[in-house]
Amino acid sequence: MPKNIITNQQEPTDNIILETHEKSPQDTTVLTVVGIGASAGGLEALQQLVSHLPKTSGMSFVLAQHLSPSYRSMMVELLEKTSTIPIKEPKNNEHIRPNTLYICPPNYNIEISTNDTIILSATSVIRHLPRPSVDMLFESIAFVKGEMAIGIILSGTGSDGSRGIGIIKGEGGFSIVQDPNTAKFDGMPKSAINSGNVDIILAPKDIAIELSNIVKFPRIKSSDMEKNIPKELYHSILKKIRRQHKVDFSLYKEKTIMRRIERRMTALKITNFQKYLEHLDEDQTEIKVLFKDMLIGVTSFFRDPRAFNQLSDELKTYIKHKDNKIIRIWVTACSTGEEAYTLAIILNEILGTNAERFKIQIFATDIDETAIDFARNGVYPESALRNMPKQLRQKYFTVNGENLEIIKPIKSFLIFSVHDITQDPPFLRLDLISCRNLLIYFNIELQRAIIPVFHYALNPRGLLFLGQSESIGVFQEKFCTLSQSGKVYEAVFMDKKVPLARKALKNIHNETHAESTPTAPEIHSELLQGDLLAALITSQLKQIALPNAVLINENMDIIYSSGVNPLLIRPEGPTSNNIYKNLHPALTIDLRSALYQLQKSSSTIFSAFQRITLQDAVQWVRFIVIDIPQQPNIGKLILIFFQVEDPLNLPIATLENTANLDSLAKEQERQLLKAKEQLQTVIEELETSNEEMQSMNEELQSANEELQSANEELETTNEELQSTNEELQSAYAELRMAYDDKATQEQHLTKLSEQLEQANQILEDAERVGRTGSWSWEVARNELTWSKGAFSLFGLTTDSFTPSYDAFINLAHRDDRLKLENYLSSVMSGKNGKPFIYRAFTKTRKAIWLSLETNVSFTHLKQAEKVIGSLTDITERVKIAAKLEVHKKETELLLNTTLNGVYIYNFKKNMHTYVNPAYSKILGYTYDEMLEMKAADFQTLIHPDDITKYKLHLEQLKKGRIGSPISIQYRIKPKETSDYIQVNSNDMLYENDLLNGNPTSMIGSFFKNSEQHVE
Repeated sequence: MPKNIITNQQEPTDNIILETHEKSPQDTTVLTVVGIGASAGGLEALQQLVSHLPKTSGMSFVLAQHLSPSYRSMMVELLEKTSTIPIKEPKNNEHIRPNTLYICPPNYNIEISTNDTIILSATSVIRHLPRPSVDMLFESIAFVKGEMAIGIILSGTGSDGSRGIGIIKGEGGFSIVQDPNTAKFDGMPKSAINSGNVDIILAPKDIAIELSNIVKFPRIKSSDMEKNIPKELYHSILKKIRRQHKVDFSLYKEKTIMRRIERRMTALKITNFQKYLEHLDEDQTEIKVLFKDMLIGVTSFFRDPRAFNQLSDELKTYIKHKDNKIIRIWVTACSTGEEAYTLAIILNEILGTNAERFKIQIFATDIDETAIDFARNGVYPESALRNMPKQLRQKYFTVNGENLEIIKPIKSFLIFSVHDITQDPPFLRLDLISCRNLLIYFNIELQRAIIPVFHYALNPRGLLFLGQSESIGVFQEKFCTLSQSGKVYEAVFMDKKVPLARKALKNIHNETHAESTPTAPEIHSELLQGDLLAALITSQLKQIALPNAVLINENMDIIYSSGVNPLLIRPEGPTSNNIYKNLHPALTIDLRSALYQLQKSSSTIFSAFQRITLQDAVQWVRFIVIDIPQQPNIGKLILIFFQVEDPLNLPIATLENTANLDSLAKEQERQLLKAKEQLQTVIEELETSNEEMQSMNEELQSANEELQSANEELETTNEELQSTNEELQSAYAELRMAYDDKATQEQHLTKLSEQLEQANQILEDAERVGRTGSWSWEVARNELTWSKGAFSLFGLTTDSFTPSYDAFINLAHRDDRLKLENYLSSVMSGKNGKPFIYRAFTKTRKAIWLSLETNVSFTHLKQAEKVIGSLTDITERVKIAAKLEVHKKETELLLNTTLNGVYIYNFKKNMHTYVNPAYSKILGYTYDEMLEMKAADFQTLIHPDDITKYKLHLEQLKKGRIGSPISIQYRIKPKETSDYIQVNSNDMLYENDLLNGNPTSMIGSFFKNSEQHVE
């Protein structure tokens, strides 16, 4: 295994704040960036959105629209027709400007980096996942813009964007989703709404209006909120959440909670805290929304790869020196589980094939039940894996629809459970605790109560993994630093561990929830060290002025010492701040007695003087124990003054019979020392027994938690097994039915095969007879398939020729190749569906004429997906058409040059369909006038005495044979004259109906008889 599991990975922007700092207040001059995600049906929603955007909102818009990698996007052209702001397709590293919409080009993912620049990166080779990734866009906007980030999800299928919009909300931004009722496809909007991370649900045109409202709405800065909001209102809001969801946010940093409250007030357009509190009373669902808003669940796989590399190195060393095969890990605040699975993957990489020899338990806990349920499934969008090396992604994930799923062997390592670290007992005997970016949301008191919990829960030399902006603080004696940059610490062995952490947490809870105002002056927690403690001692010394003083806490640990105290010693062995282990042995019994009396009676205890030897000199020592009332944010303390006096400074009593009294005193002193030794032994045994009982109690509670978590996992597994069993039973029934129908299916298959073979043979015969061929073109894969008829047209065989687009084009005549390519391009864009006729060459270089007809199928994005075409050899038809064209020209020449009038008369239409120029010259009617003249109108031109003869002539023609002429002489009146002329006409039947044999048209030729005068 390589030394570093994660290599060549860009370190992501970490969503963390320094332990003593908060994010800066909102700056209205910072550019607001609006990320928009859409897929199927998104064009219509986008057109409505951009047509209503304000022209001077000051916001920048970045669109990630799912597109096919090979599709030439027309999105810019389609949207700019109705858009109120400029729209463009950006370039890599382009600086974004306000009041502009940037659309991601196909085959790229788009992100926002620092300094408001656009980053375009090539998409993954996994083609079935949506591109570009909306989650990646939203995540980058969230980390770069924070509270100035807005995410919008429009119509589309799948769940892309649901994770990213949660990250935007976690960073303090706003999340908006199109109303599913107005979406053409509601998959993406519903998935985002179901995640619980949506602030506003609107129709597209209303979203545009709401955007300007969000920017213009007076958002209150966190610093102003702390000054303006009354404490009772703030705690009333938190009490409502605690009452409904059993989670106490009063121990979290106020600025963090203030920002979450301010977000909800902005979304609801409420500017007054009292009104918001009243809104919580009126709308109980708002409490749930606010609680969900406070659960900051920003995480990803291998977040901060450098830190995980360093943890991997330290964990590898730890496992190497481990004396058993049990590995227990606790991941606190696991959110949706990415970090827990990351540790499981790292552990599996370290152990390799030896993983089966170890009993691995990874407890992943969080207070968000929804996040725990999501984590159990182990299904994530690809954007969550962006920091994971490709080889790990391929090794530990399988494709699940549009997402990726953790493999089952890794899932088996983890036990997910709902757990509140501030109230529930910890898991014990742990080898590693991962608590990244949780402590930064706690106040100082809670942080200092949690760190000892971790130390108590860890095995000796166990590892603690913190976030980049977290540290162990004042607990340097409990941990040593293994990696400062990676925030990896090792638990230092402290002899017996006293489980006081839960008691400390309970005290903090009680102090925080106290209804009455503390009587002692309020002292800020950050002053717990140094000046404050010295000030407390000084205030007590105003009444009792003594040179040496020690301040201890309820855990009997020395937290402050004043003066050079000769009674304090540093014993050999493991270091400890416990007062009994650092005090002169002769005084420990009296101190225990004094502390016991302090709990039972007064607030000040004076011990008796005791003779001890200090630096080879006899001294008389007593101490004064003073109870300091519990201070806000500090807790209860005890002050001990040590009074050391020279024997000459003490009053001496004069006693009779001094010798006897001295002997008696020595005997009593010996018995007293012996009793003290026995008492000390009993006390130590009791302490040991008490510590063991407390430790056992904590272990039993932790074991109970683990059993509950295991029970939940077993219930989940049982449900999965039941579901699997039902599926197996259904599959068995289906298999049995399939087996019973196998013979029938085989017979049917044989029959279908025979029919298919006959159909193929008929197709081949038809293609051979009709001189046709067919082909199919898969555009995305650029695969061309020909039928046998197509090969036959060109005189080619399947052995000697492989169809391809380029080869197909090259078979065309060189003068027609460009025309053929242009034709195919036009049909693929849906602009041309007519047949295309062009010239081509066979294998023997014989020129042929082909007619190409196509049919194109398109995707939902209007992209050509498949082209089906047919080729027909029309060489003979072209030759015949050419001959007919020559014949037609010769006929027209004869008809146009003859002196006789020639016409064609259609019996069905009862009108002339053709007249030559000589006809028009004789009668004076133009070609167009004759074509418009009906039969009845034409017969009015014939002399009344010749009408009967003319009609009999027509009836005789209809009964005659085609091509047999019949002559007639009749009188007709030309145009523009009232006189009749006599014409001689030779007429013959020209065409019969092919179906019924009835005559359809006649052709005639006449000339004017100029020898006779007609009246």
